[in-house]
Amino acid sequence: MSAPSFSSFPPSFSSFPDPDAGPAKNKKRREETSPKERGRVTEGHNHGRDKNRHKPRLRKEVKKDEERPAQPTEPHVPDVLNRFFYSDRKGDPMNIQYGGLHSGDIPKYHLVGGGRNILGLPKAFVALRRFGKGVEVGLSHQRKVSSLTDSSSRALLSKPPSRRLFSSNDDGKYQEVDGFIRLPSRRGRGVGEESYRSITRENHDNSDSSSSSASEADVSSDEGSDEPTLTTHQETLKRLEQELTVKPDAVDTWFSLLSQTFRCEITVSILSRALSAAPQNATNKVLRLAFLKAGEEIWHESKLRSEWEETLKVGGIEVQMEWLEWKIRTMNHGIDEVVEAAARALESLGVDEDSEVAKIRIFWRYSERAMAMFQAEAELIFNPPANISKMALQAQLNELEDFWDSEVSRLGEDGARGWASWYSSKTDQNSVPTSQASQPSTIPDLDPYRQWASQELQADRKMFLPLRSDSDTSDPYSTVLFADIRSMMLNIKYRRAKHAFRMAWLSFLGLHVPGLSLAGSHELDWDDRWNLGHLTSPYYLNAIFPSDANQNALLTDAVAGVVIGRERQHATSFGPVRCWGKDVSGPLDLSSTDPGKPLHKGIWTMEDVLNTDENITRKLFTALRIDHDDSEWDTLALAFETAISPKSAIKLSKSLLSVNRDSLALWNAHAQLERMRGRLGDARKVYQTLLIANKHDTSQKQAGFLWWSWAEMEWLAGGDQTALNIILKSVGMEGPDSGITILRAKRSLEDEADAAKASTGWKEHEGWVRLRALLELLTGHGPVAALEVFDKYLSFDYGGPSRESLTTASLMMIYCHGVVLKKPMPPSILRERAHPAFEDYPNNSIILGVLLEAERGQGVWGRVRAMLGGNDGKVKDVARRIEEVWVAGWEKGRWLSEHERTRASSVIWRIYIEFEIRVHELQRAKKLLFRAIGECPLVKELYLLAFGPLRSVFHAHELNGLADTMAERGIRLRQGLDEVVEGMGLVDEEAREGNDESEDEIEHNARELRRLMPY
Repeated sequence: MSAPSFSSFPPSFSSFPDPDAGPAKNKKRREETSPKERGRVTEGHNHGRDKNRHKPRLRKEVKKDEERPAQPTEPHVPDVLNRFFYSDRKGDPMNIQYGGLHSGDIPKYHLVGGGRNILGLPKAFVALRRFGKGVEVGLSHQRKVSSLTDSSSRALLSKPPSRRLFSSNDDGKYQEVDGFIRLPSRRGRGVGEESYRSITRENHDNSDSSSSSASEADVSSDEGSDEPTLTTHQETLKRLEQELTVKPDAVDTWFSLLSQTFRCEITVSILSRALSAAPQNATNKVLRLAFLKAGEEIWHESKLRSEWEETLKVGGIEVQMEWLEWKIRTMNHGIDEVVEAAARALESLGVDEDSEVAKIRIFWRYSERAMAMFQAEAELIFNPPANISKMALQAQLNELEDFWDSEVSRLGEDGARGWASWYSSKTDQNSVPTSQASQPSTIPDLDPYRQWASQELQADRKMFLPLRSDSDTSDPYSTVLFADIRSMMLNIKYRRAKHAFRMAWLSFLGLHVPGLSLAGSHELDWDDRWNLGHLTSPYYLNAIFPSDANQNALLTDAVAGVVIGRERQHATSFGPVRCWGKDVSGPLDLSSTDPGKPLHKGIWTMEDVLNTDENITRKLFTALRIDHDDSEWDTLALAFETAISPKSAIKLSKSLLSVNRDSLALWNAHAQLERMRGRLGDARKVYQTLLIANKHDTSQKQAGFLWWSWAEMEWLAGGDQTALNIILKSVGMEGPDSGITILRAKRSLEDEADAAKASTGWKEHEGWVRLRALLELLTGHGPVAALEVFDKYLSFDYGGPSRESLTTASLMMIYCHGVVLKKPMPPSILRERAHPAFEDYPNNSIILGVLLEAERGQGVWGRVRAMLGGNDGKVKDVARRIEEVWVAGWEKGRWLSEHERTRASSVIWRIYIEFEIRVHELQRAKKLLFRAIGECPLVKELYLLAFGPLRSVFHAHELNGLADTMAERGIRLRQGLDEVVEGMGLVDEEAREGNDESEDEIEHNARELRRLMPY
């Protein structure tokens, strides 16, 4: 038998001395020894743990030698090396179980040359690594394998392919079974009986010749083709160019072509071609704005200004908003330049309803002195005196200036009675308040820069009301004069514009309403770059990023020497970001929060209202009601009270119902509040009184949705039979639920759905469709039949928020059926339904939560990551990008390798910088901060990061420079930085060096002499 295997040794032992060298008789005796005897002699030298494992193999080899036909004799050359080495290609499977080779299987060796060389091996082979009783041997000057980042690897990757891979036409080769592709088995396919009995002899010579001729034919065909081989990128460019030649006005195709380029010069050239390719392309706003943003990187300022002036002639609020964003990024004369640009944009708009809503967008974007602007505009819209409201705008502003300069309590403050009340009794002097500046409490800090940043941040969050002229404060900008905000005042007459104004005020206070959008076109709705500031609060930052305790969590464990994976831990599938279309989910609906929680709240939680003034917000909900029946605004007020205290929300609901007892929307909100508190009996009384005792007409608005809310409550509480009876009562069916009754109920529900869509709107239509689908579930037809009901109505809905709402409703019904109620259901139903829904609406956080719940436990993380990263060529909004950052930490242990970047959004910059801070990459965070300030020069919170979390990587002169930049750009600073630094007795290092240079020469020499005295 040969010696044991050692794969680290190369098959070269020529330097070993020949142990059989000696007298000729020994050599002759060895040649005369039979192979069987040599096997016995060698077999005794095996010292392995399993001495019998090689014996059967030797006997088989001997047997084969005996059965082999006699060959012509050749002169025998003794193979001395085979007695000491053989190549084992299979390997020992016991190494996997025990983690290495057995000590008896390792050959004996002696280290020389300081433990680097091995006795008997050439000097080129050295010991690379020693472990236990073994050693790893390799070449001393072995060439390092090039990595993917080397220039040679990049050059190899950039080469065009020499051969092309074509897709297979066999569609049945990889068939999907239950969502997975079956892998081939390790065992080979069984051979049939006929093939087993038939004994044929293969002609290897013919097969070799045929294969060689085929390869020669392939080579000749490759050499004969003169066409160059195109890469995939080149094939895509060729296909897009052909499509643009046929249809030059296809904007999506132009942007697909842009996605293949990565240089601004090429982008500008392509967009220039696009604008001149078709007459309608020259006025396309999307192409125009993309052309200007690409040219901003390479053009001179004068050329860029002229291009913007040319684009402004196209008109439209979208162009005006992007022009204002450009002016904010490139301002040279401080905040006054931004005010002039905003006033110019307001003057260019008309006086119709859409123009008024567009003016609210510009009003909302200008954040400096925002609280004073909202207060003055609210007095002008909601509290004008009767005789003044009919005047011209400038005359109204003159009268409003008198009210503002009187310094009485304004809207949102204690004791405010409104402009109309003050105008009717101007002589009343008791309403003049005495304002006092209350400084927010901050934790003392030894570093004056960090202390100053903390004070500024707390003051911005708490002291946002303008002070009076008699206030005891050192901040001269805390008092806002009417002349400072007069140019931004608007004349709003339409109800939709008034509602947009108060929703913008809520968002400014930190109460963001999902689905809020003032843009007329969804394609150009880019306001989320600056109206999602609530996501940068400490609560949301901690919710988006996982805690530090989960960063280094072990993903594997060892039991009895076997490495096993730990159970996957996932966070809740419904993340902190709430984003969906308008009216897709109501403020108190189950889908607006985590549906898996038994006691849920609305769209706002206690953490959302921490940074808001509860007193001011309550006054706004009371003062900004438009008419008697303002159920949408009242429902938001109830959601705000629910976030603070559900008990106080019930009291507010009762007070609202005492004034407006005929509002079904308010009654539905009251019942939902009782459900949130866990009092299903009180909610059931509300539904029974409204729908059964009073017998409201089904054609009345909110009637169908009220029936659905009652049936959903009973269904989720486990009362399937009760929910079935409610559905039958909604269409006037009484008695036992027989087959005929169920069929009649289905037909009646479909008739009610069709009638509601034509009369009361798509939301009422959705309530009847939900009842029809729930009837399929309760009658035992399963979730597939319920989804067929939704698909029937989705086929007639071609887009908009109604289709998104119906798609979300179908997913929520299947989610509640299989996850919340834990009814038996194949997981593939929810997964296959969630994937196309997420592709259609990638920005919907409800659909994302259902998708993650469907993927929980599947272990196919690459599929989820590909869906989130791809987006099917659609533009990702800010909420979607933040969701991707949160999803990276959904499964613990994965978040450290993922982050997101974007431009033009201070929210994304804040999230990105926070990511680098949490992974302790402060230098990278510092570089990102300078880039963020360049893109968002008016966001004060970004500047304060240098004074707070990034203080350790900023020098004093850099912080002083940032403070000077903030002052030059007109950013509101409530206290000067130099006052805090001087107050704590800290002297800058550079200032100290400057004072040293100005000292007297004699004093300087004397100090140096005292320092060098010992020597």
